[in-house]
Amino acid sequence: MSAAPSRTATGTGKPPLPKLRQDVVVTLPELEQYRGRVARVTGTEIAVVLMLDARRTLALGDASPMWVEYPAARGLVRLEGNGTVVAHDLVHFHHAGAIDVVQRREFVRVSAVRPLELARVGADGEPGEWFATLTVNVSGNGLLAAGWAASETLDVGALVDFRLRPAEGEPRIAGRGRVVRVGDDGQRGIAIEQIEREARRRLVRFVFEQERIARQRTRDGEL
Repeated sequence: MSAAPSRTATGTGKPPLPKLRQDVVVTLPELEQYRGRVARVTGTEIAVVLMLDARRTLALGDASPMWVEYPAARGLVRLEGNGTVVAHDLVHFHHAGAIDVVQRREFVRVSAVRPLELARVGADGEPGEWFATLTVNVSGNGLLAAGWAASETLDVGALVDFRLRPAEGEPRIAGRGRVVRVGDDGQRGIAIEQIEREARRRLVRFVFEQERIARQRTRDGEL
């Protein structure tokens, strides 16, 4: 169970709506979160098919208010509105407003070589074999993975689960992303599409700390 969303920064201008078949996170009134996929988008309504990892069977009827979160170019967008559970795995969400919950500042990219595990997500939504590699750089909304032999199976558009170890002895930061770029050296640029709120906070803290260390080294003449 997650903490109640907070209104930290109101977006300026109308945010982009999620795309058809884009993965989103739906937060219901009890503050339970469900992963889902957009099945229909109109100017006022978004139909979301929920994944099978729901913690309980949803009751039919009104489930308002609720929140829908998804990544966009300007940040992680949260739409606020009212939702109706029309089937146990289908929600019709009527959006009323939006908040950017992750600011552009949090998308600073820093060089960071850390242990990383990747697994391609199959058609059934489950990860396959895990492969160990390293990060090259990290930001609040993505990472660059070093090239390695198994990366030949990860083309642009591939959906992957990732597990990043920010520091020795700390829990891994896990999430799901999509390969958006393949470098000549085999490196894979991965945009984060799904990540729990606390994991996102930990990732952003890690990025900020790496940036602070880099600035300190520059001041000390180490770089």
